[in-house]
Parts: sequence; C-alpha cells; structure tokens
Amino acid sequence: MNKRPLYWLMLTLLLVAMSELQTMGMLPDMARSLGASTAAIGAFISIYAFGMAIGGPLIAWALRLIAPKAALLGVITAYAVLEAAVPLVHNYWWVAALRLLTGTLGGAVFGLTLTMAARLAPSPDRIASSISIVLNGLMLGAVLGLPISHAIATAWNWQTSFVVLGVAGLIIVLLDMRTLPVLPAVSAQTSADELQQFRSTRLWGRYLVSLLTIGATYGAFSYFTPLLEHDAGFSPNATTVILFGYGLCTVIGNNLVGRYADQHAVTLLRIGHLAMIGSLAGLALFSHLPWAALPGVLLVGLVGVTMNPALVVRVVEVAGAGSLVNTVHTSVITLGVVAGSAIGGVAISGAGDTTAAAMWTGAALALLATCVLGEQTVVPKRRVTPQPAQN
Repeated sequence: MNKRPLYWLMLTLLLVAMSELQTMGMLPDMARSLGASTAAIGAFISIYAFGMAIGGPLIAWALRLIAPKAALLGVITAYAVLEAAVPLVHNYWWVAALRLLTGTLGGAVFGLTLTMAARLAPSPDRIASSISIVLNGLMLGAVLGLPISHAIATAWNWQTSFVVLGVAGLIIVLLDMRTLPVLPAVSAQTSADELQQFRSTRLWGRYLVSLLTIGATYGAFSYFTPLLEHDAGFSPNATTVILFGYGLCTVIGNNLVGRYADQHAVTLLRIGHLAMIGSLAGLALFSHLPWAALPGVLLVGLVGVTMNPALVVRVVEVAGAGSLVNTVHTSVITLGVVAGSAIGGVAISGAGDTTAAAMWTGAALALLATCVLGEQTVVPKRRVTPQPAQN
C-alpha cells in the first residue's frame, strides 16, 4: 500500500486540528485586543465546534457529486483564506463569525480526509489502518495547537498565529494538489443510496457509541489541568510535560487501535471502555496522590480518543465510507466533545468545585457506552422449536 497520500491527508487534518484549539493558547491577548472577557474568547472554541457539528454536513452534502480531491482542495483553500483574514477584523463578533465559518469548513475537511483514506485502503480489511494514519493529524494537532499558538502570540502577537496557519493552509493546498491521487466522484445514485443510510437505526446506534465514548474522554480530559495542579500538586511546568505525554499516548494508542480495528473493533472498544472506567474511577478516588494521578491520565490517553479508528470501522460496516456519512460522524464526535465537557463542568459545579466529579462523569459515560455497545453486539439465542414425539 502506498502510504504517501495518507501522510499528506494527515498533514491536512493536522492543520485543522491546530486551528481548532489555537485560541486556547491566546485567551488573555485576544481578550485585551478585542475588549472582551476571557470567557467570551473561550467561547470561540464552542463556536468553532458548533460550526463543525452543524455546518460540516451541509458542506459535505453540497459537494457530494464533486471528486474528493477537488472538493478537499476547494475547502482547504477557503479555510486558509478565512483563517488568514481574522487579523483584518477588529470586532469580537466578526472574529466569532469567521470562527464559525472556519469550523464549518473544518468539519467538511474531517469528513473528506477520512473518506479519501477509506477509499485509498488497498482492501476493506485495511480501512482502519489507513484511517489511523490520517487521524494521527488529529492527535498531534491536539498536542501542538495550543503551545504553538501560545508561543507565536508571546513572540509576536495573536494575529500572527492566524496568519501563520492561513499561509500553512495555502502551502498544504499546493502540496495536496501535487501529491493526492484523483479519485472519481460518486454517482447521483450512489449519493442517493448514501442518504438512505440515515434511515438505519443501526447507523444511529453506532453513532451513539461514538458520542458516548468521546464524551466520556472529554468529560474528564477537559479538567485534567486543575486535577494535576490543584489535586495532585504538580507544578504548571510538570503539568505541561504530563499533558504532552498524554498527547504522545494518544498517538501510540491511535496507531495500535488502527492496526487491529479492522478485525477486532468491538473487542478493542470493550477493552477501551473498561480501561477508561477503571482509570477515571481511580483518578476520582486517588487524584491527590501524584503516583496515581500520573498513570491514570496517561492511560486515558491510550484508550480514550484513540478508539476513533474502531468507531469509524463500525460506521463504515453498516453505511459505507461516503463523505456525508463520515462528516456526520465527525459532527457526532464533536458533539461528544462539547457535551462531555459541559456535563463535566456542571458536575464539578454541583459537587462544590471538585474535579473528582468530572472523573466520575466520564466513568459513567464510559459505562453507558459499554452497555450500549453490549446491547448492539449481543447475539440473540435461537429458539429451538420442539419436535413432535415420534410414535
């Protein structure tokens, strides 16, 4: 299998993942410049996620009859231009509008890159391994996006971060234009058949497992920083190193899951859910012990978002690898990120500002994911019809 196109798709996804999180590293600078509160700037992340969840599928539907390479190049070009245009506006609401639009395009990028990865797989039983290579961009972007944007804003200003990523996006367009293979567009009939898949309860059931799995991860991960610093007593510098280690664990886990998910997706999800329940329960009970908090956080990195290749394989099994199916799946995963973080925050507030509540929330969502997966994969017992007695 020629993996070169997959690595270029990974680089494309890396850009989008870095852009999604870049404002987290520049909250104070953007707040002063735009005359807004830190909380209002923090809302840019939710605005971006809303664009991904709602607008991404709309873009995918509009481009459904266009060849994947041409569609991806067009979306990335628009994404890069809008990203670089942010410094040209000086009003909070205009920046928010641009973040909404880039989120919409970012959702389409996720769907298109995963669709191309699946179609580039040499055989149906290699889809997960192809997708896991591309998803490394998501894992690395989550690790690099915040510190790189923070470093750029510190050295120059926050506007430079948007310009740098916008220019990087245009460079990636040129590279993708030269390196990505041309895949035929789907027919109108194939597109209509893909739309019919959304009537399947099996597809929505598998989307639900994805929602709960990612929600469980982010219900806890969003509050790892206060857990490590306030509960476990790590210094801010040590916490940064630990979170970087968490990111490396997501890359390792993603590749391991991708290697075996084609044949063992359900088994991997069961292992991941159980490990998640155990690690989050351990963090809730023993977060005040540094020697317990550290391995707990790293274990979540290995078995949390790294389940993505297995989740994608289960969706492809029942609905194919069309761009609309994959983009809607991306939207569901994004909703899991937002919902998990929000539920964890509500739990913390209701429990008197203790991070243990978010860990229990994540464990509860992982348990629910386990139950839903079990219900979907149980093999019903066949009834044995009694035979009449022979005389």
